[in-house]
Amino acid sequence: MEPRGIQRGTEAVVTMKGDRLEDFEGLIFYSPGLTVKKVDKVAKNQVDMVIHVAPEVPLGNHMFRLRTKSGISVIRQIFVGPYPNVAEVEPNNDLDTTQLINFNQTIEGVVKTEDVDYFRLQAKKGQRISLEVEGVRLGWTGNNALFDPAISVLNKDRFEIASSDDTILLRQDGYLSVIAPEDGEYFIQIREASYRGSDLAFYRLHVGNFRRPDVVYPSGGKAGSKLNVRFIEGNGESTEQEVQLPAEPTNGFVAFLNENPAPSGNTVRVSAFENYLEVEPNDTMPQANKTAMTAPCAMNGIIEKPGDEDRFMITLKKGTKVEFFAYAQSIGSPLDPVLVVTNVKGAGIGSNDDGGTGRRLDCKLSITAPEDGEYCVIIKDHLSRGGPNYVYRIEAVSAVPELTFSSPHFGVNDSHTRQFITVPRGGYYAILVNAVRNSIAGDMKFAAKNLPPGVTLISDTLPGNFASYPLLFKAEADAPLGGAAVPITLEPTKPEEQKVSGRLAQVFDIVRNGNTVYHTEEVNQLPVAVVEELPFTLEIQKPTVPMVANGVLPLKVVAKRKEGFKAPIRVLMTWKPPGVNSEGEIDIAEGQTEAVFNLDCNANVTPGTYKFTVLGEANGGNGTIYQAAPYCEVVIAPAHLSGTMDLAVVEQGKETTFVCKLEHAVPFEGEAVAELVGIPNGVLAEPARIKKDTNEITFKLKTEPVTPVGKHTTVFCQVQVPAAGGGTTLHRIAVGSTLRVDAPRKAPPPKPAAVADAAKPAPPKPEAPKQLSRLEQLRLEQAGAQ
Repeated sequence: MEPRGIQRGTEAVVTMKGDRLEDFEGLIFYSPGLTVKKVDKVAKNQVDMVIHVAPEVPLGNHMFRLRTKSGISVIRQIFVGPYPNVAEVEPNNDLDTTQLINFNQTIEGVVKTEDVDYFRLQAKKGQRISLEVEGVRLGWTGNNALFDPAISVLNKDRFEIASSDDTILLRQDGYLSVIAPEDGEYFIQIREASYRGSDLAFYRLHVGNFRRPDVVYPSGGKAGSKLNVRFIEGNGESTEQEVQLPAEPTNGFVAFLNENPAPSGNTVRVSAFENYLEVEPNDTMPQANKTAMTAPCAMNGIIEKPGDEDRFMITLKKGTKVEFFAYAQSIGSPLDPVLVVTNVKGAGIGSNDDGGTGRRLDCKLSITAPEDGEYCVIIKDHLSRGGPNYVYRIEAVSAVPELTFSSPHFGVNDSHTRQFITVPRGGYYAILVNAVRNSIAGDMKFAAKNLPPGVTLISDTLPGNFASYPLLFKAEADAPLGGAAVPITLEPTKPEEQKVSGRLAQVFDIVRNGNTVYHTEEVNQLPVAVVEELPFTLEIQKPTVPMVANGVLPLKVVAKRKEGFKAPIRVLMTWKPPGVNSEGEIDIAEGQTEAVFNLDCNANVTPGTYKFTVLGEANGGNGTIYQAAPYCEVVIAPAHLSGTMDLAVVEQGKETTFVCKLEHAVPFEGEAVAELVGIPNGVLAEPARIKKDTNEITFKLKTEPVTPVGKHTTVFCQVQVPAAGGGTTLHRIAVGSTLRVDAPRKAPPPKPAAVADAAKPAPPKPEAPKQLSRLEQLRLEQAGAQ
């Protein structure tokens, strides 16, 4: 997009480039006040239009999508600035060929390989020179190349007097503010931090006399309240102002100075609980602030000098689980927070350093209160640093009622695929949403306001025991082409019992390079568009029989193709009730019209009537097209019977019996057919017939000499039970039974005669003559002589 931003309260000609733009229809803005006033040119790869930005539109980036007759783009952003745009003019890569600019302008340019851009500015002594650059924040640039800018201010003698590369608030994008020491000429330099650059290293450089705060203190407050804050700059200077917080909690609120604001704001957290501001001194346990609060609550303060520590006392009940979040770098503070929780005697309950919020150095600590009483929350910097902008906010969260929902990511490192609603005329679109509940129970009802004309949200209630559900949208055949960013909420079905609404919290990676995410955006609106009629429709054939617990049911999907459309259709199972499994996707082959999902459920599934839908995608010749099937009701009923089978053992080539003991839960009429499934090759087992009073089945098994030896643990009994309205329901019982097949035992061979004689005991050998000693020999000789 060129330009990448527009001055607030003005309009500009904007050129957008891409693919498949020849059927361009318009833009879907997520923020009010931005409109397409006129379309000048539409081509296959380019659209020229005039965009108007109302004076009340907040400064900063705003999300939008490009809409065509056949679809809508992934999410993109446009920047709204305080100053008019000025295009960079080459050559300006040395101080002798600088481009002359004025205060309060925004320069849009590009830093090519090893390029350095210079600009020249006239300033008076004491005049503030402020710079802020949008480089990395511009995000996607064709091949995902990111521009890491470095900026500086040089005096007339060409000595650097201020510079900025990275910042805590804006990460790789820098800002600076310097007071001109004398009248004269000043040079502004912008380059890639490592002197690289590329043809895609675009930037927006704001030059003015604005104040650029690092942080806001306090950096959060209770929703709906008015908050007195200080906008604090890096040198400690601050400006006081009252800020009106949104009526609902949000993580995306930013505050601006009323007068001469910076091009981007400062994050202010908006919570549903009470706020407490530190009172110094609170460095030691006796000085700890007595907040008189319990979780959930928020504590705010500043680590004002090196070595400073702040302490707060809060009251907790025994067994209360509390998560402490220390927000610092995520709100622009240089603080690297460390949290410690102790009891009133100073004994440690828990401590932690990192692992907290979306920024790595922020802190999270989880504890469970061992007893009723007061606890001391201690915060300090990891390296014992401090300063006027070392602001923090500690949120102690426990059982805050909240319900959020979002669509899961459908690709690795991909937050954009299928995160839109394109409803074809006369057709449907389905998307899965996952709900996260905290201290909220009961059924909730989906509500979508300001849908495009002719579009209806078919989904109604999210049951209280469901964590996910498919949203299904329908467009009438005569619905006009159009689109909108639609706020969608979950409202309690019993508002007298439950007051909290659920909100969409869809997070997109706006700036990403590989596994590194630099900037994200959370949106609470769904992009919904009506697109042209598609060359195929989908329908799920309603089953004639219910699916039973621990049973199986084929679910046929039928495609109706227009003449000439033969492309294969990939069919996605968007959602399954808890306890039900199936293939994630199946294919309707080229030119074919049918495919089957095989549903199976476990024994603990909750009986009831459930609505199924599927989403089909195909190559429409000009990109991917999507068509969903209308809801199809599938009944899940209790099983008629269950059973168990004891271990059966048989030798290869022999016969045995396998006994299945039955338990009947729901009577049935007629005869059911039972057969063994999962038996190994080479085993024959005849099916058996059972009635509602049959308590035992005996299967006769016949094996072959080649039947595999070993334990076969995948055996179960499959029973086709007659259904009341005709057809049969398929039951699986005794799942996981075992059949052991042994090799035949061999008889010992007869022993040969010679071997048998050798086995007889030999007669005892005569004892060897005793060896006489010399004394005994002399005595014998003497006796013989006598």
